[in-house]
Amino acid sequence: MKMLCRQFLVATAILTPLIVAAPGFAFDQAQESAVETVMPLVKQAYIFLHENPELGKAETKAAAFLRGQLQSLGITDIQSVPNLSTAVIAVLDTGKPGPTVALRAEMDARPLEAGMEEPSDHHPRSLVPGRMHNCGHDAHAAMLLGAAAYIKQNAELFNGKFVFVFQPAEEIAGGADDIVKDGILKRLGVQAMFAQHVTPEMPVGSLAISPGPSLAGSSYFKLKLKGRGSHAAAPHEGDDIPLLATRFVEELSYFPARHLDIASRQVLVSVAKINAAGPASNVLPAEAEISGTIRAFENVQVGPHGSPSLAASLEDLVSRLSHAYGIAYEWELKAGAPPTVNDVDLFRRIVPALQQQWPGQIDQTQSRGMFAEDFAYYTADTPSLYFSLGIAKDGKGTGNLHSTDFTLSPDALPLGVKALISIAKAADEIQSHQ
Repeated sequence: MKMLCRQFLVATAILTPLIVAAPGFAFDQAQESAVETVMPLVKQAYIFLHENPELGKAETKAAAFLRGQLQSLGITDIQSVPNLSTAVIAVLDTGKPGPTVALRAEMDARPLEAGMEEPSDHHPRSLVPGRMHNCGHDAHAAMLLGAAAYIKQNAELFNGKFVFVFQPAEEIAGGADDIVKDGILKRLGVQAMFAQHVTPEMPVGSLAISPGPSLAGSSYFKLKLKGRGSHAAAPHEGDDIPLLATRFVEELSYFPARHLDIASRQVLVSVAKINAAGPASNVLPAEAEISGTIRAFENVQVGPHGSPSLAASLEDLVSRLSHAYGIAYEWELKAGAPPTVNDVDLFRRIVPALQQQWPGQIDQTQSRGMFAEDFAYYTADTPSLYFSLGIAKDGKGTGNLHSTDFTLSPDALPLGVKALISIAKAADEIQSHQ
């Protein structure tokens, strides 16, 4: 996620399971057969995308492949986003009255840490050194393509219009946010938007969703500390910047638990990078840089109920520490994605209808995760729902997102297609209640 798989999204379970699928689904034999007819395409797409991972805003092979497959299906109304050349946004009009619904999947892969490669026993396996689809975006795009094929081939079962959004750049800035800024979803009249994300450890055949705030918003900070360097044998002659950097790391990490009412303000500050490298191992450097992320369910620039904002409080902390230690500092805070908020009214309309297609118990208990996702930009602009898809079975689908151990059970692919089809069938509830 970007932030999640930029952010992810999602570790062992993004959300508390609210819809747990029972064995067997509400697809009759004809519909089951229709799903089977699109599965060769889904598997082909999954293998192609997995073997050819591309980074954000450079998904040229993926875009060309998906555009070509959509056109071969007869879905020829493919829109463009000028500032996001690899976006593939296809429109399918059933010709019958109904809502306009968008289904979204991502396309980009992730860079691996230096020296890391996808394990040789993975099938399929990345053919590009240093890159891997270890956030499931290849599966998301393949399943959405399968759902598009099913809806096109069985248009008599659906109403309204469908907008299939194959989104680039979930892992970097300028994916969902560029699409929202362009206004294309508004121009197409999208009334609701949906997306799924594969989730390790959740068993194949299960879905998870909850109403309201589900994933945190993300911001990213960089702190430079500047003081006097010295010989390592004489730390008293300088400011011992490496030691002071560790104290700043502790104070920033402790900040939520010791400066906020964390029962009402869920905030996490994580330092992810420390650079205090001197020119030699016997030299204490004059500068250090600390960077990391802030996760919260509030706007970091606006404090709740008139209280100081997170941004102001953290800079005040840094300022006071710097003054106490007699050093200078530079503080930079950049906003990432806002919190992902599942529309409560849409949840209430869709879930009962969805359950007719995907039977199971529904638990509306709110669950939140500190991962972030750029689907949040859609949830802030259009009534939206974001849900999790189980991928664990027979030893696969247990490796963490963003790790080289990440895999998914192939049995998850047809169920992901069915989940999107079920959402598409349930979408009539959007308009019937307006």
